[in-house]
Amino acid sequence: MLSNILWTIVSIAVTLTIYSAQKYLSTRKNWRFGVIVPLLSIAVMVIVYFCTAQVLSLVQLGIPCALLLSMEILIWADGRRQYRNEELIRMKAKDLVS
Repeated sequence: MLSNILWTIVSIAVTLTIYSAQKYLSTRKNWRFGVIVPLLSIAVMVIVYFCTAQVLSLVQLGIPCALLLSMEILIWADGRRQYRNEELIRMKAKDLVS
């Protein structure tokens, strides 16, 4: 019972950490920073697939991995949109001051 609760808490903490890192890196000036987390996720997914090939099928591992990767890419796209909007607001503010 305690191990299930601990596993849930650790999973939530890791998920929030990954989300925060992806959101932070996606809103930086250099757009390539947002690629770091998805590339690391792909590397981890490949390692997990080859290490547990006998236990997990491609469907059991593929669907959650595809969902995770799509979420990371959507967060990246949203972060880039947010960065562009902030840049546009700064440019408009400079135009109004000048």
